[in-house]
Amino acid sequence: SVLGARTNRNGAIMDLLSNIVGKTPLVGLLTEEGRRATWLVEVRTTKLPHPQLLGAAIGKKVLEGVPFIVGLDRFLGTELSEETRDYLQDMGAACATYGAVGLYHVENITPEAVEQGTDLLIPDHATYVIDDQELQGLLASYPVLWPSGKTKPEKCYIGCPHLSLRQLYWWTDRIHNALEARGQSQLAVETVLFAAPQVLQKFKADTEAHKRLQCAGVKLSPACAETLFEGGVSAEDAVVTNSNKLRAYTTARFFPDEELVDILVSGEITDPKGF
Repeated sequence: SVLGARTNRNGAIMDLLSNIVGKTPLVGLLTEEGRRATWLVEVRTTKLPHPQLLGAAIGKKVLEGVPFIVGLDRFLGTELSEETRDYLQDMGAACATYGAVGLYHVENITPEAVEQGTDLLIPDHATYVIDDQELQGLLASYPVLWPSGKTKPEKCYIGCPHLSLRQLYWWTDRIHNALEARGQSQLAVETVLFAAPQVLQKFKADTEAHKRLQCAGVKLSPACAETLFEGGVSAEDAVVTNSNKLRAYTTARFFPDEELVDILVSGEITDPKGF
């Protein structure tokens, strides 16, 4: 979606067979017709929405369709910056989690949308409008699935999909500033940030930033947060997260980034319902 690279979402066996014969079926997202947009998604929110909340809304509506998303460039601009790439990765992860979206186009940002614009839309495309009320309704619909009797967060997992280097620094700064504001030295909730090994290596090379996280009690891991539930490590824990993807597959409760920072510092959830 973001790079314009052409591939289908194949199963492992299909990829194995394609490697053996050196060919792959010329279907789906490898074709011009297969990459055309079947949905026009109009983002009419008053501010940049949480990427994984937006992605969930899109995935639930378009399912296996190809969305052409308009309105995000109001907030992200038209340059494919590091921040925009991070945003689109998180949004795409949720699109695929809550639907079966293998490709999306974003007006004035992704390559084919820049080159072809609304010509990418098929003539009889459907339209879906996303505003603040739509996203708030989705957020409020999430049930609380914590183990019985658990009302306070015990752990927090951030990084599903894995965090980028920029995102690691973002969380480092937010956590440090929030602790300073409350006169605390450590977080009230056990917190793990997940990132790829190469990204963690680069971050740890910045000893000052790494030490700030360590002093706050934050742990770093190259693992996949989902596997901690699948393996039973966190199955009985009250986990909070900013990952709508992790929330979909586990009992973790989802909170937007800024709310999550407050929860980590205070150890309390101010909204009795939660998401």
